[in-house]
Amino acid sequence: MDWGLYRYFLAVAETGSLSGAARSLGVSQPTVGRQIQGLEEKLNARLFERAAHGYVLTATGRAVVELARSIELNAFAIERRVAGEDRSLAGKLCLSAPEGIANCWLMPKLAVFQSRHPEIELELIVGMSQQDLVRREADVALRIGNPGSEELVGRRLCKVSFGLYASESYRLRHGLPRSLDELVRHKIIESVEAVGHLAQARKLREVAGCAEVGFACNSILTQFRALKNGFGLLALPHYMAHGHPDLYRILPEAFSGSLDLWLLTHRDLKETTRVRALLDFLAAEVARDLTLLTGRQPCSIP
Repeated sequence: MDWGLYRYFLAVAETGSLSGAARSLGVSQPTVGRQIQGLEEKLNARLFERAAHGYVLTATGRAVVELARSIELNAFAIERRVAGEDRSLAGKLCLSAPEGIANCWLMPKLAVFQSRHPEIELELIVGMSQQDLVRREADVALRIGNPGSEELVGRRLCKVSFGLYASESYRLRHGLPRSLDELVRHKIIESVEAVGHLAQARKLREVAGCAEVGFACNSILTQFRALKNGFGLLALPHYMAHGHPDLYRILPEAFSGSLDLWLLTHRDLKETTRVRALLDFLAAEVARDLTLLTGRQPCSIP
């Protein structure tokens, strides 16, 4: 039996369709269909009912799915254990990070890291979704907020602070609020989809009440451009506003907050040489820029 067939089975079980499984695996839909057919033939059993709205597990499929997940987890455990024995400063190394951190703080740091270790092939996964370190979707993660699984190891590096900001162009057209009560007479930049769950977005939504939404977006970087162009007020991490003299921090005493920044890897990878090198490097760079990330001082360049 080719155990790789179970990857296709689990992808279809989780997404409910061949097309969804194909997207998650990065293959074509016909490829997924052939693999599912091949697995059913090898097992001499029907694992899915082909319904109008997608693929539904049969009773046999439901009995198999948990065993297949165990196979998958063991396969990833083998990969991690082998990777954990790797002592070279060469090869692929995948880091995941939130959009704001990646674009407004991390990139010049990674350029320095790569210059020091040119044989390490860096890959950066950017976004709000937490890449699964257990499944080796990433080797190292910078995460804001909850660190996730107990299988992960790492440390809380600092608290990333945020505040409320307005641009010069907004001030000239609308003025600035002098209290939280005045926010209802102003426009805000709203956060939707994944970024709508961020602490700063929830806090602004809570205190702004029925304030007019001047712009809504699911990208922190696009929101930042909207802020610069005067669409409204935006709750923003301080490190993103640094170096932009046309931005005003407003109501600093009334509107502030912070979230933990974590640096994580899977426990099986913590002694992998290239993983250890990146962990130590990022921890040192955060320590160098601690007052920037907490909102008190300019960023340093390595």
